[in-house]
Amino acid sequence: MSELATEYEGKVKFELISAEETLAAGEDMAEFGFNDAKHGLVAFDSQGEAKVKLPGHNFGREEIVSAIDQVLGGL
Repeated sequence: MSELATEYEGKVKFELISAEETLAAGEDMAEFGFNDAKHGLVAFDSQGEAKVKLPGHNFGREEIVSAIDQVLGGL
């Protein structure tokens, strides 16, 4: 993630949520569709709307870059 944070510096804000915070956010997890996975990646647009939701942890750079491109509008 730090490599992507450097690559997209000034365009994207990356925020990692700790396992403890994730456990305490049950309502948010359900809203994002992370019922079974209990964690994942959510990409928000500049208005704070969740645009991409990737449950679990079985995704890589390609999926993350795709999510970034979607929230940046293909920039």
